[in-house]
Amino acid sequence: MSTKPTLKQKEKLFRECQNHNFMASSQLDGLQIDQVRLSDEQIAQRLDDLRAHYER
Repeated sequence: MSTKPTLKQKEKLFRECQNHNFMASSQLDGLQIDQVRLSDEQIAQRLDDLRAHYER
């Protein structure tokens, strides 16, 4: 019996597909871009830092 993927699982799959497509598109354009992987906590911290910087 299989269960439906959770929202978090769907979001993770979407991000992975999006990253894969971006990297493939960049390579077709002749660009070499290193992939950056951040945890959910690191992403949240980065967003907070950017909001604090730009909402002065």
